[in-house]
Order: sequence, then C-alpha cells, then structure tokens
Amino acid sequence: MTGRRGLTIVLLTLTFALSAHLAAAARAPQAFDAPRAYRDLEKQCAFGPRVPGTAAHRKTADWLVSQLKPLAATVTRQHFTVTVREKRLALTNIIATFNPKGKGHALFCAHWDSRPTADQDPDPALRFRPIAGANDGASGVAVLLEIARALKAHPPAQKVTLVLFDGEDYGPGIDAMFLGSRYFAENYRGAPPDWAVLLDMVGDKDLRIPQEANSRSRAPKVVSAVWHAAAQVGAAAFVPEVGDPIMDDHLQLLNRGIQCIDVIDFTYPYWHTLADTADKCSPASLGQVGRTLLQALAEGGPGSPALKPVCCPPGAR
Repeated sequence: MTGRRGLTIVLLTLTFALSAHLAAAARAPQAFDAPRAYRDLEKQCAFGPRVPGTAAHRKTADWLVSQLKPLAATVTRQHFTVTVREKRLALTNIIATFNPKGKGHALFCAHWDSRPTADQDPDPALRFRPIAGANDGASGVAVLLEIARALKAHPPAQKVTLVLFDGEDYGPGIDAMFLGSRYFAENYRGAPPDWAVLLDMVGDKDLRIPQEANSRSRAPKVVSAVWHAAAQVGAAAFVPEVGDPIMDDHLQLLNRGIQCIDVIDFTYPYWHTLADTADKCSPASLGQVGRTLLQALAEGGPGSPALKPVCCPPGAR
C-alpha cells in the first residue's frame, strides 16, 4: 500500500475510528457521586418524618427546591389540596426540567413524603408513630438530586423532567395514597414523555430489583432499556426476572398513557416500620441505580435501535 491511495485509506481509517470514539463518548454515562447521594438521603431524614402538614414536611420541600434551582432550567411547585377522611391536606409536587427544547423526553420520578404511621412495625404499640422513610422515599429522591447535578454538568440531548411526588404514602388505605402522582397525571398537559422511570425503595443495602410485573406487561420497552443500561454499567442489583405486581405511583402515569416503569425492591424488611432508617441504606445501592438511569439516558432510552428484550432466563417467573 503506497502513494496517494494508501494515504487515503489511512485517513479514512482514522476518521472512522474517531467517529466511533466520539459516539462512544456521547453514550457514556456521566459521573454519579454515590456518597453525596447518600448524604442527601441522610439530610432528608434529619428533617424528621416528612408527613404532610408538619414543619419537617415544609422544611424538606424548601430544601429540595433550593437544591434543584441552581441545577435545572425550571423548578415548579405544583400545589394542590385533597380531602382525606374529612381532613384537608395541602400537598406539593416539585417539578424540575432540563433542556426543555431537547429531542425526546424522559421523566424520572420518586416520592418525597414519608408514611405517617408505622403500620407494619413488629411492635403494635409503635404503629401510630411516623416513620423516617430513609429507603421508602428518601432513597429515590437522593438518586434524582444527584442525577440533577450530573445533568447540570453535562446537559442531556433529551428533555428531562424530574418529578418529586407528595402524598404517595399518606394512607393508611390505598384510597389515600399516590395522591401526588394522581394529581400530576390528571393535570398533565401536552404530549406525554417518551418514557418514564419511578424510583421507590432503591437504597437498601441488600438491593435486588426484579422487573415489576405491571411495568413488564405495560411498558416492556422501557424495562428493556433500563435493564440493558444496568448490564452496561455492571449494576448487578437489576436482575432479569419478573417480580410481583406493585401498586405504586407508576400506575397513575400508566393509566394516563405515560410509559412508566417502577424500579423497586419490595423485599425490604423494614418497610413501613420505625426501623426504616439511613443505616439500612448504602451509597453503593444508590450508585447502581443512579449510574443505570444516566446510562439509559445516554443510550437514548427505549428509542435506541440496538435494544432487545431483557427477560428472562429459563425457569424465571
């Protein structure tokens, strides 16, 4: 290979190599600071139980807005009221947007309130007390706050909306739960996001996340995108098995045509007990979830042409 022809081949080879490198760099997820996310989990718990109508609830809302405002293009408090057992509750969803004119639209969400009653506590005498909600609430919010920082540092190609729902865990019955997501979904205007992911109970030290059954049946392409991303970043907590159906905020969005999945470990033994505290959670678990979502976003979500269904090994449920 000599002369001009050889030089042309060399230049073409270098051009293709550079293009491949730049494409890989564009797909690479941004850094996720798991220890900082864990500190955000602890900070939420330090306010006290985030029960609607309490000072801790109001202080937490103000703090969440103060964290998001320097990062997002817009931050909105979506105020609304509901009546639960003849009691009026003032609730607030917190909505942050990034790259509002981006191509495509991803929505990531979690609930920021905590349960007013420890109704699953092993000691019946303690079941009237409010829980800290370290994993059940604060963990998903902590991941989203750190994702917000990553999106500020490296703006996404897609439009991204982060929503922190209020009133998810008020209860005690299902009729008085998912209040924020229901209000958000019923009042959503415009074209729905292309895909959405709900984070709930994602900080457990023994994290294991199957593909929640409703998500798998109603938004399978989003499940495949997220589990593909998890495999790319080595997030072993995401297992390619179908889990139980869970009643959660994602159903409110699915019922309104928003393709939302629930990323949740519902085997957490301290659910709705006073033992749901920060020491049961770990930065490593938050990191697995955060890196997975950033990778899914970098890959383009379920719109990526390279994706194939990620489920399930022979014999899995």
